[in-house]
Amino acid sequence: MRNTFAKILSKLTKKNNKIILLSGDIGNKLFDNFKKDHPNNFYNCGVAESNMTTVAAGLAFSGFQPITYTITSFNTLKTIEQIKLDICYQDLPVIIVGVGSGLGYSNLGTTHHSIEDIGLLSNIPNLNIIVPTDKQELEILFPQILKSKKPTFLRLGKKNEKPVYDSNKCNSKIGKATQILRGKNVCILGYGNILRNCIDLISQLKKNKINPSIYNFHTLKPINKPQIIKILEKYRKILVVEEHNKFGGLFNRVSEIKTSKQNFKNIIISVNAGDKFIIGGGDLKNTQKKLGLDKNSILKKIKLLNSL
Repeated sequence: MRNTFAKILSKLTKKNNKIILLSGDIGNKLFDNFKKDHPNNFYNCGVAESNMTTVAAGLAFSGFQPITYTITSFNTLKTIEQIKLDICYQDLPVIIVGVGSGLGYSNLGTTHHSIEDIGLLSNIPNLNIIVPTDKQELEILFPQILKSKKPTFLRLGKKNEKPVYDSNKCNSKIGKATQILRGKNVCILGYGNILRNCIDLISQLKKNKINPSIYNFHTLKPINKPQIIKILEKYRKILVVEEHNKFGGLFNRVSEIKTSKQNFKNIIISVNAGDKFIIGGGDLKNTQKKLGLDKNSILKKIKLLNSL
């Protein structure tokens, strides 16, 4: 996904020289072509993420469209005060790009895990949160983010993510969840490339006479409340899958909307990364298995939900 980001960025900057990329000493080879084509639109801010964020705010205040880019845990936890006060308080059009989000850097341990980022940033006013599922959706959503000129956290994976959408089939729009699959037994809600694990289960589920609907909530903030209400009205059994901690993610938002109306009697099950530090996870595949986010674990949850 990061390679696609670099390619789109170069393409868009040719048309908009107000775009400025600020790197937190990462992706130096990744942006070689960008630096060659747009030498005045790139700054390596070094290992100084907080300062990078403040510089981005200053550039935005001066009429530019800055983008900060580094590993998600560094571009959120180390910069939270600057995101809140320098960017969002002034409602400046800065795009905060976190790469390797969720468990993308799982083998590097807790310092590089970013499974609390959505919960943390959701509480900051004026900040939009966008999570593409694959590189095709990133290509569709990124120009929309630039056009919105809103403070935005763009949560990206790392690399080699399997596609969720068939070629040229993605028509996602900011603020509206996309229905990937139509079904009737249960409804699966999620975001990011973890949805690929759900899609890979479809043939097995059909053998068990389970035909799920799948919705991609790429826009986590602002959340589309009317759309969630319609889903709650249509489906009694709902599974929320997210590569995020137990608290502060999509499950909490859906549950909040459900409890706001007394007539909803839905059964909602959450598949998430839990509420403990991950020790000895290893690569992404093994870490997902350890946390119950792998295909087999999700399959068991769907079967359980269907039986209730």
